[in-house]
Amino acid sequence: MKRDPGVRRDEKRGTWMYALDVPGVDGKRRQELRRGFRTVEQANAAIRARRSEVAAGLVAVPSDDTVAGFAAGWIAALPAEGLEGATIKHYRECLQRLTPTIGRIKLQDLTGQDLDRAYAVLQDAGRSARTIRASHVAAKKMIAEAVRLRVVVRNVADEARPPRAGAAAPKTFPTWTRAQLDHFLGAAAEDPHVAMWTVASDTGLRVGEIVALRWEDVDLDREELVVSQSVGRTAHGTPQVKKPKTASSARTVELDGPLIAVLRAHRKAQAERRLLLGAGYRDHDLVFAEVDGSPTHPNVASKRWAALVRRVAPTIEVPVIRLHDLRHSHCTHLLDAGVRPDVVTERLGHSSVAFTLQRYGHRYAGDQRSGLARLRADAR
Repeated sequence: MKRDPGVRRDEKRGTWMYALDVPGVDGKRRQELRRGFRTVEQANAAIRARRSEVAAGLVAVPSDDTVAGFAAGWIAALPAEGLEGATIKHYRECLQRLTPTIGRIKLQDLTGQDLDRAYAVLQDAGRSARTIRASHVAAKKMIAEAVRLRVVVRNVADEARPPRAGAAAPKTFPTWTRAQLDHFLGAAAEDPHVAMWTVASDTGLRVGEIVALRWEDVDLDREELVVSQSVGRTAHGTPQVKKPKTASSARTVELDGPLIAVLRAHRKAQAERRLLLGAGYRDHDLVFAEVDGSPTHPNVASKRWAALVRRVAPTIEVPVIRLHDLRHSHCTHLLDAGVRPDVVTERLGHSSVAFTLQRYGHRYAGDQRSGLARLRADAR
């Protein structure tokens, strides 16, 4: 049999060996030696199989990274990809739940069974299926990056068995009925930020979208506003004006008469304040700004709401909710009013109708029975 050019006799051991260039660190080549083949045929077959793996990108570069070490490097690199600080923080926390169990394992030695073991530890500690699945998703993203860098040749998270998506029930949040909302806004009518709370409750805008809203984005004559930017946080927690979080988040939101009246009154009051301060007013064209016109940090808006609702809610017997829960409340009001889910998805800037139904589908509980009743009524 003709000998492969990479195969040669190992004279010291009396066997056959091969030498083959394979990918190394930073794209440099390294020579891989394998010894101990009894026959030249075995060595030929081995080097040809290995050469095929190299051609298919199935050879990992040398790495001593542990799971914890690679995870730390991956998290540190995420800001360069433009991810929000909150998203990075979420991934970090998800992986930190796994590292006590698998953090010291070399990434190249990690298996699906190791991940299953980490999930079992979390389950035994009382973690919910939703929490465990979130950690699985983060691990899968991290290992996908390791595959891209050729640190590993396959994503072993695909071989793991986390809780099924169906078992990881979506998180639910408290909401107000429309009557509770109107009662609260009436009780808080003298609050200096009531216009912001009204816009939040009647449009479903995210907090970052509200504080980034400019007057140039609002057309009161056409009765609509455009969400074209948002204020997010960098990995270090500092505010950052950016494009909406997804393509669907950039959207047009229609306004009704009462809300238009609130915005007109708010704009008039803001103009009077601007005249009063004169050169001391920092005009950024923001709909909602500080007294001197400077931007409002999303956290500041949320804290103001929290202080207000803690003070007012008990006096009118409504539950305490977060500012973001006004968005959830608006969505449930729309669905309860019979607005089509695709219209709700568009208005809220959700990624898909499926997401809207997954998050708020419980609003349709009992619809089979009521639907049948309507069918019978129509048939009479």
